[in-house]
Amino acid sequence: MNHKSPKLTPAVLATLALLLAVACVPVATPLPTNIPISVPTSDVTLTNIPTLPPTSTSIPPILTPTSEPTRTPIPTATPTPTPIPLPEMFHPVIPADEVFGGIEWLRTSPDGGLWAITEAGIARLEDGSWSRYLSEYTGELAGIDGSGRVWVLGEDGSEISAWSGGDWTTYGADAGWTPLAESWYYYASGGQSDALGQLWFATSQDVRVFDGGRWIVFSPEDMGMGPPVGEDLDVVFGVTILESGTVWVRECEWGGPGPFGGRGVRWFDGSTWHGADSPVASGCATTIVEDNSGNVWLGVEENLWRYAPSSGAWTEFAPPEPPIEGRFGFLDDLAVDPSGDPWPMIVICGGASCYGNIALYHVHDGTWTQIGGVAEYDLQWGPIFGADGTAWIFWGRGVYRAVEDIPELMAPLYARSVVTGGSGRVWFLAWYEGQDWLWTLDIESE
Repeated sequence: MNHKSPKLTPAVLATLALLLAVACVPVATPLPTNIPISVPTSDVTLTNIPTLPPTSTSIPPILTPTSEPTRTPIPTATPTPTPIPLPEMFHPVIPADEVFGGIEWLRTSPDGGLWAITEAGIARLEDGSWSRYLSEYTGELAGIDGSGRVWVLGEDGSEISAWSGGDWTTYGADAGWTPLAESWYYYASGGQSDALGQLWFATSQDVRVFDGGRWIVFSPEDMGMGPPVGEDLDVVFGVTILESGTVWVRECEWGGPGPFGGRGVRWFDGSTWHGADSPVASGCATTIVEDNSGNVWLGVEENLWRYAPSSGAWTEFAPPEPPIEGRFGFLDDLAVDPSGDPWPMIVICGGASCYGNIALYHVHDGTWTQIGGVAEYDLQWGPIFGADGTAWIFWGRGVYRAVEDIPELMAPLYARSVVTGGSGRVWFLAWYEGQDWLWTLDIESE
């Protein structure tokens, strides 16, 4: 059926312009201050394992203390309509488009360097400006090590190369690098050093270590893992190296709806792999973090685990019931504050997918306290902690500070890449007043 468009008179046009101007003015919405939900769990279990060697302006309605999910569209990089006054700890450093036309994401290297990763090349921040380090490379970035070498996986996975600032060195089968199986999904990721200075990388089929001249490949069988849990799944290995130098490896297998299980966690003491008989020997393992006391915290499926290397004891912290309809699927992220309390971020699965909603908790003495409300699964980062234990959370369209487990909006910025540097400095990318910026947040300066 055809409709004839109404004629727009000058009076109608003036009215529309006024309505549009009013709609563009940001509205200051007070952040609710409901009491956070604390749920003591009765199924905390202790399992003694034989000792094993150790690893106000517009406020976005995202992180609000409520038990109902807040449905908001995924933010896009659009200009801020009016200038937004920000607290002094937020500093725009340099426009993101000043290097290779724009930054995809940020990385930090073990030497404290900040790197910009783009489609056209890689740059390093030096004295407040970007220094182009590598242009027009072929393959996929695998990591940046403590010596500033950029590691790039070849397009077919048959070799890996290192760029040292002036020359390429390529390692293939003659140096112990075995080809990765042909697949649409293959990768290498790492560059962390162990106690001997060897570099570790996780790949889509195993874990590899570079001793400076040759590669040593540890297959799942070498690590005491069984066969994959299913066929045609995306296998994801991850490597975490503890302060002691012990190497921890996690594995999870993914399909369209989410995780399908996995082969758990193993750890390497320099000569032997351990963990095949531990309570985390199977399941989708997604996170491994060490606290200040040397305890190891792990996310396996929806459960939180703590391992004490000094005693060999495992403690399981089962989560409470989800705050909305659905089930907890997996830990998307995990951080530990200076006091040793874990802050897990758990994805809530519902129906046929595990990528609908997410919730953040603070776990203290076995009690799970939800921080804010449930958010749509999007770009969430953190928490990142100051020396005083204050938690900073990048949650959807806002940067929040949690004081006594109550989130407070500090800046309505949508961060799309967040990394930490030294001396309490956080680097992130976010649009502001019509331009994409590199920012710093000094969480020790408040």
